Amino acid sequence: MSAYAIICDHVLHPELRRIPRTYERIWLSTDREQGNVYLDPARLEDGIGAQLSPLVLDLCEIAAYVYLGDKAVSRGRYEKWVRDLSFYIPVREPERWNEVRTLLTHTVGTLSGDNVQFHFHRKRERKSRQKQRPIPEQPAASQPDCVSLFSGGLDSLAGAVHLTKAGRRPLLASHYASGLRSLQGNLAEALGGELGHTYSHFQYRVSGCRRKRTRHLLVTPESSHRARSFMFLGFAAAAAEARGLSEIFICENGVLSLNVPISDARKGTRSTHHAHPLYLRYFNQLINALFQRSFAVLNPFFFLTKRQEVELLHRHGLEELIRESVSCWGYPNLTLRFPGSNHCGACIPCLVRRISTISADLERFDDRYVTDVFDPDAELSDTQLRNVEDLVYFAERFAHSSKSDLLRRFPELVMAELATNGVPGERLDRMIDVYRRFAEDLLAITAARRPQYLTGSRREEQVA
Repeated sequence: MSAYAIICDHVLHPELRRIPRTYERIWLSTDREQGNVYLDPARLEDGIGAQLSPLVLDLCEIAAYVYLGDKAVSRGRYEKWVRDLSFYIPVREPERWNEVRTLLTHTVGTLSGDNVQFHFHRKRERKSRQKQRPIPEQPAASQPDCVSLFSGGLDSLAGAVHLTKAGRRPLLASHYASGLRSLQGNLAEALGGELGHTYSHFQYRVSGCRRKRTRHLLVTPESSHRARSFMFLGFAAAAAEARGLSEIFICENGVLSLNVPISDARKGTRSTHHAHPLYLRYFNQLINALFQRSFAVLNPFFFLTKRQEVELLHRHGLEELIRESVSCWGYPNLTLRFPGSNHCGACIPCLVRRISTISADLERFDDRYVTDVFDPDAELSDTQLRNVEDLVYFAERFAHSSKSDLLRRFPELVMAELATNGVPGERLDRMIDVYRRFAEDLLAITAARRPQYLTGSRREEQVA
């Protein structure tokens, strides 16, 4: 297993170049003259609407470095999936970060599945950065009482509706890249118009960049992006701390957030942990310890299917917004050459979304998919076919197995239950119920549209 040193802010800290040669080196820097990472503190403050403390700026930079460091180191296959990543990061408050280093390690390691270490050094800054600047005032009508992640996807859209209808005033926090900025902005504006609400919407960009004096170009060969959720929640926590808010919402349906692997090849972090209850628990503990006050990181959709989210939008007359949201893992790279579609149709998020709109009888409000996996005449690639067949087989297991058999086959259910709050046993039953309701919807659609996906006696049973 190769070991990598992610050396951060190396432009102003040449001493970090003395990292032992036993590590393969990745160089990252947000320096505005020579760096290879785009992160603009002034724009962050304008978007959040508040001055950022040194500790908050540290959190934003660490979140950016974790995200881009993850992308810069390619994973292998099978047993080589796990990487050894050591982050060397200059920070403004190294004493505080050393106090929470163990929690930070657990948080990022749980999310990415890697062996991670953090080494903190005292940060030096260019003097001009320390000047105070006025922050644009926020409209009184948009003063938020919580922060909610807003990716532009269907789940976060339903989450914003859920919170607004409950009388909350969420600050929508969005990371954007590759055309997502306008999509997110338009969706938030359309939602506000429909609900008669003015949202505070904080959009930020973190990406690789090239400046005239950049010495180390950033190459990002890894596409799994398992650490991306740490950046999402990190910037949401930064906004919450800067605005004096205490609740952070990440709204994700239970099928994808509870992280029960749909096949043996997708165990562990081969399935995303982006909203897994154990990861959220660690992150919650981290920001409580870091800022030394009480936060709550919440997912109100743990026990909902995506179909229920779609039905929530329908109940409030907002089904027209479904097609304006984007759920595809491959957007925009897999969809750019297909005008009029933002969804590949064959990745797991596309499949779960498609099942939700069909089963809710709201397919007419959905986007057009590049590949219709339920078309009897569709020709699928090996990867596309494996995705849909794995999902159908997984659904058959949940639809036809007893609770005890499911617990033996999917111990991840018990792990997820231990990380959630509530009555033991009752939570486990609710988790299984989420997957069984999803399975019922998927198998009914498959039997009606493409029964050849069904296996053996199950196929005969469903067709009958």
